Amino acid sequence: MSKDLAYYMTQNYNAITEYIPKNHNNHSDYYFGLIEELPGCHAFGNTMIELLKEIEVVKKKYFELRLKDGEFIPESGDMSLRRPSRVRVRLLGTVEEAEE
Repeated sequence: MSKDLAYYMTQNYNAITEYIPKNHNNHSDYYFGLIEELPGCHAFGNTMIELLKEIEVVKKKYFELRLKDGEFIPESGDMSLRRPSRVRVRLLGTVEEAEE
């Protein structure tokens, strides 16, 4: 099977999403998400639906560019390029909560 855009778009990559409430650092609440196996593949949205749609757009562009340039694309579930656990914990909650 040829590993083309259609192949990669049908794979089940791990998405991490987080709701970011309005605070002194940001003027409105929003949602943030990333694809754990694909470094640099992340998006923002005003709603969870908007975020999920945007993640698909970013993921498609990620694959298109890597395929065009002949660059390595991790398979779904390939955690060799996974972010360090301290960074992942920060996305899921505060570092202090995770260290308890």
